Amino acid sequence: MKTVATITAATLAVAIAAPAAAQDIVDTPLGPRIELRVGWDRVDVVTEVRDGTERSETSAGDSGITYGGEVGYDMVLSRASVLGVYAGLSKSTLETCDDLSFGATVVARDCLSTGREIDVGARIGFVTGPNSLVYLKSGYSNGEVRRDVRDLTDPAFSYRARRRLDGFHLGAGGEFGLTSRAYGKLEYRYANYAADRETIGQTVLENGVERHHVVAGLGYRF
Repeated sequence: MKTVATITAATLAVAIAAPAAAQDIVDTPLGPRIELRVGWDRVDVVTEVRDGTERSETSAGDSGITYGGEVGYDMVLSRASVLGVYAGLSKSTLETCDDLSFGATVVARDCLSTGREIDVGARIGFVTGPNSLVYLKSGYSNGEVRRDVRDLTDPAFSYRARRRLDGFHLGAGGEFGLTSRAYGKLEYRYANYAADRETIGQTVLENGVERHHVVAGLGYRF
């Protein structure tokens, strides 16, 4: 979360300064937009254990490449600011596998991967030039996690499972005009998914999922 606070603070600093030097809002086309994006994806599983007197937390994760798109609609909020809504869909190459052994023999392979991820939310942007702005965003996320266990000794015991997690996301970024309607963008996004909670006697075990995206993209305003 420290990364989120740092990036958000930097974006706010630019946003506060933007209105003084901003172009008139009519220089920035608003309305519907569409974009494609690709970048870095990081997923961490955070495990917290509490027994009433002590608390411990561990984290494990892996990285991959995320790719997808977003559609949105921006409208005038004031002379130098806009308010928008959006919906996004992305996938990732992230996959991590472990071999399960019996003695020196590998008997199974257990793989975890990410499936599709859906975002729906709103953003506020501050115009910095023609077809250019900085923005903050927040909303709902739904992510998919897949598990594929392959039994190498008896394929009949292999299985696949899929789970979808609900959570929220926060993000900050900037868009810069390439033409009067096309733009490039850079964005950081943090997502947090609801934790599983299990109680064993007086011990409480929680497993949560955190996700980080750093993406670049190309978009077009209609």
